[in-house]
Amino acid sequence: MSGLPQSSPTSRLARAIVRLYPERFRAEYGEEMARFIDDLRSEPRFRGGRGRAALFAHLALDSAWSAAREHWRALAADRRATGIPPHMQQPTEEKMDTLLQDLRYAARSLGKRPMFVAIAVLTLTLGIGANTAIFSVVDAVLLRPLPFPGAQRLTTLWGQHNGEKQLDLFPIKDFEDIQARNHTFEEMGLARSQSVNLTGTEAPDRLIGEFTTASTFRLFGARAAIGRLFTDEETAEGTGQRVAVISYAVWKNRFGGDPSVVGRTLTLDGRPHVVIGVTDSAFNDPFGSALEVWLPITSAPQANWFERGNGTIWGFGRLKPGVTLDDAKRDVAAISKQLEAEYPQANAGRTITILPLKEYVVGDVRPILLIILAFVGVVLLIACANVANLQLARAASRTREMALRAALGAGRSRLVRQLLTENLLLSVVGGAAAILFAHWVIGILVKAIPGRLPTFGAIGVDNRVLAFSILVTVGAGLLFGAAPAIRAARADLAESLSARASDAGRGGRVDARSIFVGVQLALSIMLLVGAGLLTRSLSALQRVNPGYATDNLLTAEFRLPAAKYTTKPEIRQFMSSALDQIRAVPGVKSAALVQAVPLSGNWGNLSYATEAQGDLTAATAPTGQMNIVSDGYFRTMDIPMFEGRDFDSRDREGGERVAIVNRELAQRAWPGESAIGKRLKVFDEQDVWVTVVGVVGNVKHLTLGEPMTAQLYAPMLQEIGIFNSVVARTTGDPMTLAPKVREAIWSVDRDQPVWKLRSMEFLVARDVATPSFTTTLTGSFALLALLLAAVGVYGVMSFTVALRTRELGIRMALGAQRATVVRLVLRRGLTIVAIALATGLIGSFAAARLLRNQLFGVTATDPVTYVAVPLLLVGVALLACYLPARRAAKVDPVIALRSE
Repeated sequence: MSGLPQSSPTSRLARAIVRLYPERFRAEYGEEMARFIDDLRSEPRFRGGRGRAALFAHLALDSAWSAAREHWRALAADRRATGIPPHMQQPTEEKMDTLLQDLRYAARSLGKRPMFVAIAVLTLTLGIGANTAIFSVVDAVLLRPLPFPGAQRLTTLWGQHNGEKQLDLFPIKDFEDIQARNHTFEEMGLARSQSVNLTGTEAPDRLIGEFTTASTFRLFGARAAIGRLFTDEETAEGTGQRVAVISYAVWKNRFGGDPSVVGRTLTLDGRPHVVIGVTDSAFNDPFGSALEVWLPITSAPQANWFERGNGTIWGFGRLKPGVTLDDAKRDVAAISKQLEAEYPQANAGRTITILPLKEYVVGDVRPILLIILAFVGVVLLIACANVANLQLARAASRTREMALRAALGAGRSRLVRQLLTENLLLSVVGGAAAILFAHWVIGILVKAIPGRLPTFGAIGVDNRVLAFSILVTVGAGLLFGAAPAIRAARADLAESLSARASDAGRGGRVDARSIFVGVQLALSIMLLVGAGLLTRSLSALQRVNPGYATDNLLTAEFRLPAAKYTTKPEIRQFMSSALDQIRAVPGVKSAALVQAVPLSGNWGNLSYATEAQGDLTAATAPTGQMNIVSDGYFRTMDIPMFEGRDFDSRDREGGERVAIVNRELAQRAWPGESAIGKRLKVFDEQDVWVTVVGVVGNVKHLTLGEPMTAQLYAPMLQEIGIFNSVVARTTGDPMTLAPKVREAIWSVDRDQPVWKLRSMEFLVARDVATPSFTTTLTGSFALLALLLAAVGVYGVMSFTVALRTRELGIRMALGAQRATVVRLVLRRGLTIVAIALATGLIGSFAAARLLRNQLFGVTATDPVTYVAVPLLLVGVALLACYLPARRAAKVDPVIALRSE
């Protein structure tokens, strides 16, 4: 196979095909196949992604079969040459000739019915292609192992507080203790992602950074393209070395791939850092972030990162061979109890949880993908049932043909094999078209999927996906072809050859076609109910009041370099000046600063207690969301103030510690009482008492779907920090003012990067993007299933009318009215629909339970859905039944009886 590029997908496919044959065959035909594929690859129709998929199909249908035929002939010659008895030689040649004959006959037979073939191929293309496309995503996200050494033993460590499910950062000191005391990890590392200011360039910029250790690089098999990575000494506490490693993308895009970047000094967060290396292009961040620069954990922007009890990092670990996840959990839980006993104030209520890295990376994507895969799998079953019905109808018209072949000596197994060959040929054609269709659908899916999928490679029709498609294609061919083939083989010879054979199947009995249609309808109901529940859930989510006005609201983020702004007065001066400049921008109605903008992904938690709960500790106290805001924040966000006042100039450092709470916290802490003037103990780095001066409305902060949460706001002048966000209410489109808001901040400090300039409407749309995508996709599959089922109903009813033409003609000749004939035909169709409806609803009640965790604002037994879906199905099925019934009522009795 030297004629092929060794890395091309086509060459891999060709080599896989040739490996199926003996060594002599590979030696004789390998080069010829290589040249053949080279010739095909040079044709314009086989270039690009779609062309490559077409070439796969071409090879599967042409080259591989030709090679197999030559292979069988070579084997037969070998047997003759080695003296194998004739009775052992003949079957191989006969089977080969018979198979070729069956294929030729199947191709001719199908070629005489182009409309049947077109409908069947289109149905299979939709079913198999959709499954292949979705499987390619599932394979890339859920099935492929992570591209790291010992990926199955990699874990991630997170903090938890008071047994809550929410994962949180945990202290570096706790990580160091676990690293020193554990008996289950062979290597551990830590990390904390945080943006880094790049200054000293033409314009200040922001890099997506991560503070980490040398061991983290080792855990994930990182290599340097040029230079080197961190050493343990450079990332050890107390060294304070200012070094940096940049990503391959930054090296290429920002520095033009200049090797002299190693040794260059970059000003990051106001401090000089020497670039010591560039990561290899193949290195991936385990969480899929597009990281641009890595700094030692010792370059942390704030010294309190190393304080006992201050949660600042997450951890990674690789389990020792033979150690289970449960072993590691028990080990770390024991260490957590030791730390709580040794440091009761800092570690009270704190535990460390361990998750397999793959499980954490996949996260909430797994159930969504499995739901979509289940939907598209059901669509394939419906498509196969549809094709089976087409085949049954076609088999009924071929009854005489099969009877004549049987009369001439063909056995039943021979007839079944012939029909199965036709079905497999039909499914292969549909499968080949499905691969091309899947390639096109994958491109659309990748662009349409919101956010970034947790994948570490391209999503496409690779060898694994191609194997899946071939498996589904063969399975579909057997699935929809078995019933027609068996039925044709069981046909009674005498009856089939009689003059009245064309009337077989009349009389209204429930036959295989009706069963297939019933199955289609029942499955369609299940999909429609699932899609209906998801649609109702999305509608409820979109109607949620977030607690603030989302229109004409601009948001932005920035972080001051701790090396430059070293004191709180300096930070306050910058914040105050920047806010004044932003408020002065023409078109800005009001503006404020906030530490965490709702729905931005930034958040903070705290524990609190009332005076009546004075005996509570940080470990036992209730928790809520914490935010730090400037004056004017609630007015700018349009958050209602129900009691008290906003923050103002009185709320400064050194003054009385105050807070504003939301209605939820006020009702929890002081039910039936006014919260104004009440005091709360806030458990933070230093436990303090604060006085409530205002009560505001509840706000959806993390997601629109989160349950109502207690929220506390502190004044920025009392809780100043280096990270902040801007919210600005504008008179028009907020994004048109984004450059001016950035310039307003630069007017205070030209070296201050500003990033994530986004509208609040964008943040809201992003929050509902995933459920919206899931609902759209599942709804599309459900409607496709309904369409296929309706076509199936129409087909069966039309076929039934055709078989009963003589009977209906007699009825009408004897005086039956057209309405009577219509009711007679409709009764049969609606009987099938009624049975399918009952079966489908029972299945829907069971299947809907799997969607419970994906629903918001509706239950899995939502009555609106369970009423609307049957009405929709009955309406569509009634139309599909009525059209053939109306045609039956127009039958001329004379024409119907002429065949007598």
